[in-house]
Amino acid sequence: MRTGSLFGTIMCRGIVPAWLFTGALVKLLDGTPALLPKQVRGVYTWMAKLVGMGAEADLTRFFDIALRGTISMEFTLAAAMILLPRFSRAIAALVLTLFVAILVSVVISGDASCGCFGSKGPPPIVVLIIDGSLLACVLFFKPKHATRQAKTTGALAGAWVAASAFAVAITFGLPAKMMVQAQPIENAPPTSTATASTTIPAPMTTTATTTTNTSAGTPTIPATTTTTATTTANTSATTPTSKQLPAQTPATETSSASSSAWPKPPAQLQPYYMPQVEQWVGKPLRSQPLAALIQQPLPANFEQGRWIVMFFRKDCDHCHEVLEKHFMVKLPAPTLLVSIPDTNPASELPNPCSECIETSFIKGPEYVVGTPILLSIENGIVKRVCIDSENRESLEATLQFR
Repeated sequence: MRTGSLFGTIMCRGIVPAWLFTGALVKLLDGTPALLPKQVRGVYTWMAKLVGMGAEADLTRFFDIALRGTISMEFTLAAAMILLPRFSRAIAALVLTLFVAILVSVVISGDASCGCFGSKGPPPIVVLIIDGSLLACVLFFKPKHATRQAKTTGALAGAWVAASAFAVAITFGLPAKMMVQAQPIENAPPTSTATASTTIPAPMTTTATTTTNTSAGTPTIPATTTTTATTTANTSATTPTSKQLPAQTPATETSSASSSAWPKPPAQLQPYYMPQVEQWVGKPLRSQPLAALIQQPLPANFEQGRWIVMFFRKDCDHCHEVLEKHFMVKLPAPTLLVSIPDTNPASELPNPCSECIETSFIKGPEYVVGTPILLSIENGIVKRVCIDSENRESLEATLQFR
């Protein structure tokens, strides 16, 4: 039977609880579920639906409670490892085993961050190596257990209860993150090669006609009647143009109406948004809170006919792969790309879709959502959603409006 060692004691009652406490403190100060691995967010979403809080309006409130509960539990377990030596090794092994399992899933899925120590924390593979090493040390080195009297044991248990109560009070008493100010990225409208070529107005033809008629009429008409003749010629020449104007006028009116009717972002935004896009099917896109955060103006005919909308990140490999495979040669439908502005500019990938119209969500809040997400829109109504681009059937059905 291996006897306990001082190193094992330091590991179980010092290093591991300090590691756990630091991660919990970072999550508490940041106060956003974006730091949770998507696997954990998936479990929380399932739990929210189980208790009837799966609607998008309720999910943010549920996640706030769940995140605080998780943080307070980590504080409580860290205190238990320090103050309850009899259970420190078992708790350390259990916590580290759970962390390693989650991190393995995060690394396999290719996520850039596990959120263990904030958005600026180390990559998941580094945290996995550290947690795995700590777990190996906990399992191999047995801590020493000094013989304690009942009074001492009772005092430590009381201290742990007090410390846990204090941690819970601090965690749930800390005010929620304040609302954030909207920060538009730029005022330039969405652009694309295809859109530019189809929205050139007719005045260019009118100008050319006017110049031609003026130069043609000048040599054959006396100076005293040049003005009258030119006016007559121009009037007859602009008659065809006047037939084109009515066709252009509704487009202008539609553009103005669409731009003014599309919801504007509120002055104060939530600190984070957790859209449940699966719940949007059958509803107007404009009715969703996230729609108001899309950088405007939008295309004039966005709510007319069929459109594909794709939420993506510019440094997302999966997003780039979908664009390259399905949008590079021929668009399945007019396509609006909406980027999420939380990427690292140094890691951004080039956009392979030259015909797509690109815009962005406004800066300010955090967007707690995986990418890419594809929506098929018809007359402004969401017809289908694809949240897993690796699901070929779902992706093709969304692109083909089936």
